Amino acid sequence: MTTATATWEEVAAHLAPARCYWLSTVDASGAPHAVPVWGVVAAGAVHLYTSRGSAKARHVAADPRVALHLESAEDVVIVDGRLEDLGHPSEHPGVLRALEEKYSQPDDAAYLPSGDPSYDVLYRLVPGRARLWSLADFEDSQRRWRAR
Repeated sequence: MTTATATWEEVAAHLAPARCYWLSTVDASGAPHAVPVWGVVAAGAVHLYTSRGSAKARHVAADPRVALHLESAEDVVIVDGRLEDLGHPSEHPGVLRALEEKYSQPDDAAYLPSGDPSYDVLYRLVPGRARLWSLADFEDSQRRWRAR
């Protein structure tokens, strides 16, 4: 079996419609820490947000390497990379608009940076590599992408 190559655009297209993602970081002792997060693909990049006081933000400040993946074990996308701190979400109105469009259910607004001032950091995922496959066609659907 040969694993096919994917483009970043294909990876991003698979990530874009997901409502939730799993983000894995490591703490100061090197222990893994996985949490569900919301995010959006905007301008070809994955953007995530949180509060600087959260465990994940403290972990990223010390070691920005992360793994991000979809919730599904049936249609899999796993991205390894690092999170780049973009500063306060309000400094990126295009990303805020994209988040508001994606998370448009009435109860969603309270969990967005525009609705909760405690969300004070926006990250951009700088991907290093990605793996994709569909469990229904595991052998023939495996693809990989790697940054150059």
